[in-house]
Amino acid sequence: MENGAIEINGLKVQSKVGVTEAERACPQDVSFDIKMVPEQSMFGLGDCIENTIDYFNVSESVKKLCMAGEWKLIETLAEEVLDNLFASYPLREVHVSVRKYVLNDTDDVSVSLSRTI
Repeated sequence: MENGAIEINGLKVQSKVGVTEAERACPQDVSFDIKMVPEQSMFGLGDCIENTIDYFNVSESVKKLCMAGEWKLIETLAEEVLDNLFASYPLREVHVSVRKYVLNDTDDVSVSLSRTI
């Protein structure tokens, strides 16, 4: 069986995310790593963007979602991104990792979710 994946790594977005109202008052930096396995094989695409998942469109839809909402948990944000990707694109499998830069003594905190249908 032929297989393949499309990955977007380190997608930087602004989002209102945090447990406290003060933390959600202003958008803050978060970043995403997204791995998508399309329903259709990635072999024999005929060099046509219409035959695959357009990663530019994916990145723009994730940015739009993140800027439009507000979340207390990055877990919930990751799940909504995952749900949105499945609803918008013909995907078989999606992995989403979200990083938040909130603790002064760490590089970041992160959450990863995966779903296969």
